[in-house]
Amino acid sequence: MKLQNTYIKQKVAFINIMLLIVLLICLMLNYLNINILKKEDDIIVIISLLALLYMSYLGCPYFKYDSEGETLILKNEKSFFPTFLVREKQSDFPKRKLKKFAIKNKFLLKKRLEIYIFSTRVQTGQTKIYFDISYLTKKQIKDLNFSLNKVINDNQQFLEEKQRKQIEV
Repeated sequence: MKLQNTYIKQKVAFINIMLLIVLLICLMLNYLNINILKKEDDIIVIISLLALLYMSYLGCPYFKYDSEGETLILKNEKSFFPTFLVREKQSDFPKRKLKKFAIKNKFLLKKRLEIYIFSTRVQTGQTKIYFDISYLTKKQIKDLNFSLNKVINDNQQFLEEKQRKQIEV
């Protein structure tokens, strides 16, 4: 199953650009002591700055998921450079390494996908990877949940068959 939300990436980039333009114009007008809206100039600066920070808090708007083939491919990507608080992530690993996952709702409408994979590199035997999925629709989250559950069920069946074969030998 493939899942991506490229349309959101373009919308978020446009909103970020518009907020930056409004912020810069208001700051320039304040610096030049030109009061067009009187005290509302300060309010507009604060609101646009808070909106930019909130959009950065929500994380990367672009999410790509691909479960076709033998590997899972997950990718988060920025839409615009001012999101300095956001890190892009990309991970691809064999389906058999997926241990479990969780979709968590964080503070202020932020949603995060936590992927746990088997790893021999760490002492605990598993690695946790986070992906921002705040910009996905409910249907996309439902489809993602269904696909990941299917992979986990396939992994459990494979492990059970492997254990049965070892017992028989």
